[in-house]
Amino acid sequence: MRVYAKGTRDALLPLLPALDVDAITQFKSQEEFSEWFDGHVERIAKTIDRHNRRNTRIRPGLKWGHATKIMALYARDLVLSSRYFSDTDAAKVSAFLYVPIDSVVIKRLRKLGVRQPFTKIKEIDTREKFYAVQEALASAALNHRIPRVWFDDNWGDRQ
Repeated sequence: MRVYAKGTRDALLPLLPALDVDAITQFKSQEEFSEWFDGHVERIAKTIDRHNRRNTRIRPGLKWGHATKIMALYARDLVLSSRYFSDTDAAKVSAFLYVPIDSVVIKRLRKLGVRQPFTKIKEIDTREKFYAVQEALASAALNHRIPRVWFDDNWGDRQ
């Protein structure tokens, strides 16, 4: 939250628990999940924008960099770290979850030879850039039969 203007956190906090998270157990495809995810990202981005009109530290990637990170973190923690969903539902839904892209993920991908057209979260300024990373991670995860979001858990320990 340190890149956002004062008041952004307080505006986002009531928004996240109000998301229709129960819907994700009904999704049958990644496309259904993506549509749900994108809709919530839009609301998060609008809330961030209202409090950060002049904040150049988050632009141009306010929506596809910063808002997606918040949404991906919230969904991941709710599904994998809370007891909100049953183990069966959590296992099913984890396959759909996106990796929250941050500097650690960007650096790890670069170190593995996966080049992206950005080096900072704020440079993820299109849906295509966000989803290109997610697809690359999904492809790698499929080879190991794990959900892509596990890459973040592994890399998140800041080895």
